[in-house]
Amino acid sequence: MKLIVKFITLFCIILIGNSSLAQQQWTLQQCIEHAMKNNLQVRIAILNNELNQANLKQSRANVLPNLNFGANNTYNFGKTIDRFTNQFANTRVQSINLGLQTQWNLFNGLQNYHTIKQNEINLMTGKYDIDRTKNDVSLNIANAFLQIVLARELVNITQNQVNTTNTQLTRIKKLVDAGALPKFNQYDVESQLSSEELNVVNAQNQLNIANLNLALLLNLNPEEFSISKPEVPNPNDLPLNFTAQQIYASALSNQPIIKSAENQVLSAEKGVKIAKSAVSPSLVFSGSLGTGYSGLAQQIAGYDSTIATIGYTAVGDKVYSLFVNPVLEKSPYGTQFKDNFNRSLGLTLNIPLFNNLQTHTAITRAKINVESARLQLLQAKLDLQRTILQAYTDANGALKKFNATEKSVIALKESFKYVEQRYNVGAANSVDYNTQKNNVTNAEAQLLQAKYEYIFKAKVLDFYLGKAIVL
Repeated sequence: MKLIVKFITLFCIILIGNSSLAQQQWTLQQCIEHAMKNNLQVRIAILNNELNQANLKQSRANVLPNLNFGANNTYNFGKTIDRFTNQFANTRVQSINLGLQTQWNLFNGLQNYHTIKQNEINLMTGKYDIDRTKNDVSLNIANAFLQIVLARELVNITQNQVNTTNTQLTRIKKLVDAGALPKFNQYDVESQLSSEELNVVNAQNQLNIANLNLALLLNLNPEEFSISKPEVPNPNDLPLNFTAQQIYASALSNQPIIKSAENQVLSAEKGVKIAKSAVSPSLVFSGSLGTGYSGLAQQIAGYDSTIATIGYTAVGDKVYSLFVNPVLEKSPYGTQFKDNFNRSLGLTLNIPLFNNLQTHTAITRAKINVESARLQLLQAKLDLQRTILQAYTDANGALKKFNATEKSVIALKESFKYVEQRYNVGAANSVDYNTQKNNVTNAEAQLLQAKYEYIFKAKVLDFYLGKAIVL
């Protein structure tokens, strides 16, 4: 009963903890920190580098001598020669062998040394790959986070449009009921309201999709996930103080994707040295200790003496002789293990002369891998430069678009106020009124898109400068 109570209490604590986690408003920093611990791509990168750590540990252990103990117990049936007594036997014979062997590779063309250095480079490369994966995930999360903020503001814009139209519809209904306006004016406003309500639905769907995308990146339940509203700065407060070339030069020294590619070149160069080491002679030290037991082995347990006639003298007297015969018994285990103990030491020199061009082919492949790694490094630099130039161009374009659209929004709002005043007194028709209102809404949406596009691109450029992604 106490166990059941403890289980229920623990279950409730977990539910409360999950509920509080779901109810919190996630900031961008919290999203990124959560992803660093739970994102599957990050976890896979970490596991891959643990394999590199295991390979390095093994390569270091390969310079040590090995040590193996062996034992076997054999029963031979039929005619056989016992290895310990060198006797033929036609009965069942038990044999026991015990042995301790060691081998130590004293020299193999520095293959072990170069392998250790290569695995050290691979381990560092894996760390850079983890950082690269974290950076990619961070950028994706920042983009998804800003998409949610943008979608929320678009929902507010469309909802404000609906609220304005509802207010206008209430006023039109009163005028229609009073006979001051014809009925079709009310129908026009109701039609416009239906269209704007559809816009709200579409905007809300886009918000739901944006929430879903971010929740999936964080491995969270989309229905229980919500972000906090950040303080988004004005684009003009985030000027680009560096040129694209300056950002690129900084990125070359701090971006893990470049560090990883550089290390892959170093690893491939070590691979050439490992392949060339197979041309060198190798020297191996070996040693062993062994003993054994045989069921045929016997030892003297005592002596049996007999006197027998061996001849006669010249006068006919018998000549006697004493014969001493040993009495044998099976030699015990302890005695045989001691008597059969043996040891050996040896050095083995191997000079490779011809191995069907396997070493030559391995060296050729290793050199090709070096050239391939160098080309991949060059490609990584080109891709990085292209990404930075594109982000820089997009950021400048988005800032110009934002400033131009901001002026357009101000002008359109003033124009809409004028049209709204004329429409309220009957000097403008519903077509002009709705057209002007839609123009304001579209301009506000374009302004928001330019704003968040610039902010994201500016954060991307800050990221390539080595700065953290924060809002």
